[in-house]
Amino acid sequence: MPKFHVERSIVIDKPLKEVRNSLINFKEWPKWSPWIIMEPDASIVYSDRQGQVGANYGWSGVLIGAGSMELMHVSEHALKMDLHFVKPFKSQADIYFTLKDNGNSTEVLWSMDSSLPFFMFWMTGKMKTFIGMDYERGLLMLKEYLETGTVDSFVHIEGVLRLEAQAYIGIQRTCDIKKLGEVMKEDFETLFDFMQKHHISQDRVPFSIYNTFDIFKGTTNYVACIPYDSDIELEDTWTRGKLEVQEVLKTTHKGRYAHLGNGWMTAMNFARLKKIKTSKKPVGYEFYPNNPVSTIPQELRTEICLPLR
Repeated sequence: MPKFHVERSIVIDKPLKEVRNSLINFKEWPKWSPWIIMEPDASIVYSDRQGQVGANYGWSGVLIGAGSMELMHVSEHALKMDLHFVKPFKSQADIYFTLKDNGNSTEVLWSMDSSLPFFMFWMTGKMKTFIGMDYERGLLMLKEYLETGTVDSFVHIEGVLRLEAQAYIGIQRTCDIKKLGEVMKEDFETLFDFMQKHHISQDRVPFSIYNTFDIFKGTTNYVACIPYDSDIELEDTWTRGKLEVQEVLKTTHKGRYAHLGNGWMTAMNFARLKKIKTSKKPVGYEFYPNNPVSTIPQELRTEICLPLR
């Protein structure tokens, strides 16, 4: 059977003991789980004696499937858990958390060792990539949960809706996905400065077009856009275009932009489950109905739209 290993890490500004005590209590996992965030009303059942070897919890949902996890080993710097999936297909994995004490902070390494049925050998690379992305989303939420007591990320699937036509001007670029937030912030600052300079109304909602999003190469090509339908002189590096009338699968994310991956994964899993055929290019759009400069991060809204084929 094709075996694979996945690991991701993060530094949390909390003492090791506090981090460990949270991780061995499965009742705290829904606060930061990269899967439960996609389906918060999924059925979850906990055993007694949480925090002790032998404790477990099970889940069952439409989007996240069904399975269970059991705490197998606890030491000062390491945890081991046994993960069993029942749906969408049966599988087993060994889960490890390795904790490194950095004084007032803790480095958390989350890893998985598993395998796929032989007939799914071709999925090994994809599984490593997708699980790695899930771990990155989860660790980011775990860090926020332990450091602040909450996670500012809420997802709601709106359904298939009609997207109206609109012309735009924008900045197109290709960048590393890990640098996307930083690079896109600079692009929109440039666009907003341009709007002020040319007295362009800021009443309409800015958005991004993701032409490509290659999770295997770690790159994306996007256009940061402001709606504008009049002639105006643009820099050579800018672009002009128009979104046509189309149907999209719309999902709304409320909270920090750093957690937008939760919205995207929810939308894509929902489309796959419902057999909704979405476009490969562009991959999707993000609309930003409130201004990040004047809106607190917890209240930021992002509308993720996957165009239908």
